[in-house]
Amino acid sequence: MKPLVLALMAGLVLVAAPVARTQPAPGLPEDPGAAVVEELVVQAKEPGPAWWVVTDGDSTVYILGMPSGRRIPPKSTWDRRWLDRRLKGANSLILADSARVSVGISSFGEAMRLYRSLRSDIPLETRLQDPLRSRFVAAREKVGQPVGRYAKWTPFVASMMLLGDSTPKGWVDPRDDILKAARKAKVRRVEAPARNVSDMVSKVFSNMDPALETTCLSAAVRTVERARPGAVAEGWARGDVGTAISGPRDYEGCLLLLNGGPQIWRAIVDDHTRLIADGLKTPGHSVALVDISMMVAEEGVIRKLEARGLEVTGPDGR
Repeated sequence: MKPLVLALMAGLVLVAAPVARTQPAPGLPEDPGAAVVEELVVQAKEPGPAWWVVTDGDSTVYILGMPSGRRIPPKSTWDRRWLDRRLKGANSLILADSARVSVGISSFGEAMRLYRSLRSDIPLETRLQDPLRSRFVAAREKVGQPVGRYAKWTPFVASMMLLGDSTPKGWVDPRDDILKAARKAKVRRVEAPARNVSDMVSKVFSNMDPALETTCLSAAVRTVERARPGAVAEGWARGDVGTAISGPRDYEGCLLLLNGGPQIWRAIVDDHTRLIADGLKTPGHSVALVDISMMVAEEGVIRKLEARGLEVTGPDGR
């Protein structure tokens, strides 16, 4: 079985892209993460990335807003002092910074059928019409990929590949350092259960049509054209919430389509909120990681915690 098919079937995750004020493209589901709470878009008082503090009596959860793109330049420095202090003596590290979904393969024959449906004998760039073809060529050249990289794939798969290729080579995930620090501090990890989206993924691939594929590829191209990954990463590292969430969100509708749509996004926010609320049931303190865009969305984690009557202090101390 080809690696990409296995990745599609077993590793599709809901990635909450940086928040931008954009309307969903025609044919794509609404993006419930696009609207943000402006009062939460602040500059952190503490050095380093933005933290939120949730309290309930004698319990506290310190929430670190994680970069939506998940990766930062390898030589990027961010102040870890508050992380190390808060991990010391913590009850748990709550991993609410990404969704956990599972996609099962019912049979080898079904997997092979899917694989064949994602391939084409006609080179991709021959199938595209201008102006999208010219913009796609410019986008793939911008991310340093040759024509053969996408040639035999459908526009939909090419859109996912292009987004993956847009992360600069060598960039690292700060989560890895956080997990190492938690192991060193002997802090146990808490994760949400995985959600099975097999039926949704099967339905998406079965009902994929040329217009929708083109819409997703166009959204991926726009994302590459508008992306400023370096500025976004630097904003995250210095606690500038506005810059940290300022990247394009054009492709979010396609990701939502793959992973069950807005209802799954909202369910995942509820899962993350529940994990944090559960962490407050034990006296003492815990540390939580939450995607920063899911923190500040109108339907995001902060608003959900406040709706439970919990006290939340933002990165600016308010």
